[in-house]
Order: sequence, then C-alpha cells, then structure tokens
Amino acid sequence: MRTIRLLPRMMLALAISFPAIGNGDQTNERLDTLFETLRTSQNEEVLLETEAEIWDIWHQSGVAEVDEKMLAAAVLVSSGNLAAAEEIYSEVIEALPAFSEGWNRRATVRYYQRDFEGSLADIEETLRLEPRHFGAIWGLGMILGQQRDYQRAIIAFEKLLEIKPNSQDARPRIELLKQELAREAV
Repeated sequence: MRTIRLLPRMMLALAISFPAIGNGDQTNERLDTLFETLRTSQNEEVLLETEAEIWDIWHQSGVAEVDEKMLAAAVLVSSGNLAAAEEIYSEVIEALPAFSEGWNRRATVRYYQRDFEGSLADIEETLRLEPRHFGAIWGLGMILGQQRDYQRAIIAFEKLLEIKPNSQDARPRIELLKQELAREAV
C-alpha cells in the first residue's frame, strides 16, 4: 500500500530530473518561432492563434499530476476561492520550481488578493524562467502603475510591445502613465 502512495511522488521526481522529456512550458522549441510570428505578423487571426498556442504550451508542465493541480486551481480562481487556489499554485511551484506558469498563476492570484509584493516576487521568478512572458510583463506594468511607479510601469509596457506589438492596451496605458508622470512633475 505504501508503494502505491509513493508512486506519484517517484514519477514526479523523475519528471523533475529529466525535464526535457515531454516538457512544454518555456522550454518548448516551438516557442521561438511563435514569438517571432507574434512580433512580426500583421494578420489579426494569425496573431490570436499564435498567442493562444503560446498560452497552450505554457500551461503544459509535462507532469499529469501538476497539470491536474493547475486545472483545479483555475476552477478555484473562477469560483472566487483565491486562498485555496494560491495554496495549490504553491504546491505546483514546490513540485516544479522551473515551471514558469505555476509562478505566473500564483502571481495573478496574489494580484487579485492585492498582495502586490508577493505578486511582484512571483512575476520576477516567472520572468527569470521565461523573459518573454507577456502576461507577467503586463501584470508587472499594472502593479507598478498602481504603486505610482510610473516610469518603471512605462518601461514594462514598452517591453511588452517589443514582444507583442499587437497588444491592444499597452499603448493607451503608456499614454495614461505618461500623463500621470507629467502631473506628478508639476
């Protein structure tokens, strides 16, 4: 009986030891091509499909148990149970610390809970693992803007535009942040 309970942990340990096997997330070799398409395409349909494919890859940890936890946490977020979702995302991070989307999802939950410092720490880890993570960069810009750190928020949204020039709201946010910066300078 004890062996049966240890089996999922042993499988998880093997997956962590050999992350190239079946690992999606930020290590997927297709991402470079997808990001190039995201940066250069002018076709709205292609851009939407490309972004969706990037998100699909980022959500694949390569470990079934972790992917199940990610889904369970997402359901908890949808139902408003943010504390329980944060716990599950923390378990995901503990199990697979190199899985950037685990960090990003916990950052999002912490943002919703207005734990900006916790969210910023998770965003930092997300971006260390996947510097092109446009969702984390957007979150960074939002938090910095709310903290009235307008200059750094502008830099974050400008970085977002380098990665994802078709971002619908980055340019308007940059303009609003510049207006706030100018108001403070007066």
